Formats: sequence, structure tokens, C-alpha cells
Amino acid sequence: MLTSKDVLNKTLTSTQFRDGYDEREVDDMFDRVVAALRYYEQGGRPGPQAPPSPARGHRFRSTKLRRGYDEREVDDFLDQVIETLRHYEQGGRPDLQAIAPAVGPEPEALGQRALRWLRGDARS
Repeated sequence: MLTSKDVLNKTLTSTQFRDGYDEREVDDMFDRVVAALRYYEQGGRPGPQAPPSPARGHRFRSTKLRRGYDEREVDDFLDQVIETLRHYEQGGRPDLQAIAPAVGPEPEALGQRALRWLRGDARS
């Protein structure tokens, strides 16, 4: 299942002088997908208040002479997006471990380590 962060970090192969999808249209679609995923990740529930599923049934303009994104790559990624949105629209809940930032002890600052070393303190 994808997260909004997965969509934000997705890089797509650019095309030029061969078939591709219009970059601006794809980027705009992914912005709407990120908004929908964030809604569900923040506890939003399906229903009339939920953002519409932006990916289902959308057609992008093709490009040939200007830059675009590889069509197969976009289509494959959109299949994953649709599967994730369908999960939420059917009442599924987010995987909290996947969307939570990595939380752990804060690394000790260099100055604090040096002071502890000078005092001969053992690391706790």
C-alpha cells in the first residue's frame, strides 16, 4: 500500500521524441493523489466529505515532441495508487508504521559527547 510520501518521492522516467504523458497533467494528478492519501492517513473516513478518487478513469494527453513521462511507468504506478485508494474507500485504515516518521532517541550532540568524555562519564 502506498503512502503520500511514496507519491511525493516517486520519480518517473522522462521521454522526448517518443510517446509519453504530459508531465504537467501527471504532476497535477499526483498532487491530488497526495491530498487524498493525506486525508485518509490523518484519519479521514470514506463518504461524501472524502476527496474524490483522482486517479480512476483519468486519461492523460500524449506527448511526442515535448517532454513527457513514460506511459507504462505512469500506468503501473497509477494501478498501485488506485489499489491504495480503493483500500481506503472501502473503509481500510492506514498502516501507522508506514506513515509514521522514524522515531528513535535523538542523537547526542557532539558537544555533549565531548563533555561527557572529558568528565569520564560512561554512556548511559
